[in-house]
Amino acid sequence: MALIIQKFGGTSLADAKARKHLVAKVRQARDLGNLTVLVVSAMGRRGAPYATDTLLDLLRDFDPKPDGMTSDLMASCGETISACVIATLLRKEGIPGVPMTAYTAGIKADGPFGDAVPTGVDARAIFDRLGAGGAVPVITGFQALDRANNIVTLGRGGSDTTAVAVGAALKADFVDIFTDVPGVAKADPRLIEDADFMEFLDYGSMFRLAKYGARVLHDRSAQLAEQSGILIRVRSTFSDGEGTLIGPEGVPHGALKRRGPCDFVGLASLLDRDGSRAVTAVFANGKGKDGVAQALHAAHPFNVMRALLDDPDAVTFRCSQEAYPELARALYAALGPVHSAPEPQSIG
Repeated sequence: MALIIQKFGGTSLADAKARKHLVAKVRQARDLGNLTVLVVSAMGRRGAPYATDTLLDLLRDFDPKPDGMTSDLMASCGETISACVIATLLRKEGIPGVPMTAYTAGIKADGPFGDAVPTGVDARAIFDRLGAGGAVPVITGFQALDRANNIVTLGRGGSDTTAVAVGAALKADFVDIFTDVPGVAKADPRLIEDADFMEFLDYGSMFRLAKYGARVLHDRSAQLAEQSGILIRVRSTFSDGEGTLIGPEGVPHGALKRRGPCDFVGLASLLDRDGSRAVTAVFANGKGKDGVAQALHAAHPFNVMRALLDDPDAVTFRCSQEAYPELARALYAALGPVHSAPEPQSIG
């Protein structure tokens, strides 16, 4: 029996079909004898009625820059709605779900409104729910309480960090981050269809990819996982598979650390406020010299500007949004494909 934290993002909650898959994942884990705790994000994205941006837009109708306390309290409503909806859905399906907020789960944080950092979780409160007839706590992600008991939020993508903080407090065996892709890819699979999905990624590499814009995991959650030693699996809500394991270097898992030529870790990008893109090729620590040279060669025809970084094993190019897809494809073609060794041929 294992204790597993299952975090479900907005796309896993967005509609009835997605929520059906969510229930199946919870049931599957429980049928294997595991104790299960859920962490949920707000449902959907801007335009969906309970998405975080939709809720914040209600405030911006009156004030383009509402104060931090009000914004965080409003933003936290999306996760509270999700916890109530999912707990009720689970009960309807015969699984005893119990909604929990940052207050009832005892999730504490320090830092500014909109970007607070978790400082602790009251494991007793969650274990009490787990022990009450094998209930499944459904905990709000993204929100915590500061020292004055104000609701604060943990930054965009902060539900991942909530899940890892809860996992660390409960000493969980795994934190499963469920999303709409089957793991961590070396490039955005929506842009590069043949991008390789990795079986294993060390904490530091995952943090660097996330810092440079890979949206599959919140960067702070990778840091917190490394500090606490929690193993993360990034998996798909909509298909089976083990996904990508994120853990310490040398973890005895048997997974292949498939980085490809030049120890290429992956490609990430960030959209700047002026509409341009920062596209970053990330290489393994201490292994980036040859890879950076190859990336510079691949980017040369695009006449793009190289940005200065304090990371010698990564290289960033700034380009227009229009040039981004072709630049990304050219970089991935030069750096990304993994060529498997041929199978040995039998003789005679």
